[in-house]
Amino acid sequence: MVAALAAAALLTAILPAAATGGTIWTTLPSMPTARAGVASAAAPCPPGQTGICVYTVGGENLAGQPLASAESYNRITNAWSTLPPMPTARSNAAAATAACPPGQTGTCLYVIGGVVISGESQTPQTVVQSYNPVTNAWSTVAPLRTARSDLAATAAPCSLGQTGMCIYAVGGVGAVGSLGSTESYNPISNTWSTVASMPTPRSGLGAAAAPCSPGQQNTCVYAVGGFDSTQTNVVQSYNPAANTWTPVASLPTPRSNMGTTATTCPPGQSGTCIYIVGGLYVTHLLASVQSYNPASNIWTDLPPMPTPRWQLGAVAMPCPTGVGGNCVYASGGADGSDVLATLEALDPPEHTKH
Repeated sequence: MVAALAAAALLTAILPAAATGGTIWTTLPSMPTARAGVASAAAPCPPGQTGICVYTVGGENLAGQPLASAESYNRITNAWSTLPPMPTARSNAAAATAACPPGQTGTCLYVIGGVVISGESQTPQTVVQSYNPVTNAWSTVAPLRTARSDLAATAAPCSLGQTGMCIYAVGGVGAVGSLGSTESYNPISNTWSTVASMPTPRSGLGAAAAPCSPGQQNTCVYAVGGFDSTQTNVVQSYNPAANTWTPVASLPTPRSNMGTTATTCPPGQSGTCIYIVGGLYVTHLLASVQSYNPASNIWTDLPPMPTPRWQLGAVAMPCPTGVGGNCVYASGGADGSDVLATLEALDPPEHTKH
């Protein structure tokens, strides 16, 4: 947002340390449009392309103007494509991937909530729009029950007796401050439901789906870090099967407005881990990267990003051509003086446990 980006110009960056255990971050072609406060997710590539692509949508430019532009990165061609713009320009929205809404087939990208900025006025939104990679077109679907920006979203099994996969919208900023409320969207019925509230209201948090922590079964939604009166290291997991929240191991480094995703754990670990990339801590932009293993309830330090930044997107998908395994892709954000078009990918290397 305008004030946030202006304040960022005064921040001091925490410089990346040298990586150990092999390496690591790769700098890829920049996005066509520099932006911060992006919504980002991995979804099937647009028409004429194959595989999974990184999508970066909306956000704001350096002047604080909200953007509607949408772009996708194809790891096979190592190139970006410009897509039809979102119907509603906004920044600080969240994105997730799930089945397309009624009347459509396939997998769609959903962009949820966010803020529309007009002069000094910043208005949280209820709007939700989906992009269909097959038709290369946007649709407006059922709105959130609660207007919110700076929220987090991810897809996980539905709760409250529903079947299939739902999108969970968690926390954010509403009309009266940070939110703990959580909603789930069912693409089959095109409806939102209110589920159990997050115990710690916060905005600028991250969310990802991964196996539940020890003592629980199924897949859980993890709400990580964020901001209320200051940056927090709180991490809580929501179990859709039980409709309950549970605290888990805290972040080693409190932060807000970071990139968050889940993919294969680093070498030496098994299963699916949650990855936290960059963000803001008090007066510092972060380059640090940490992963959480639900099986061990332990956080791990990974090599820092080459570019410290906040208000960025992070998604997981197969690594660029020529590199095996899955990578974490970090796109856009702000570096303290400018908005960025930067795209960097982490192939998780050996690590240091906390």
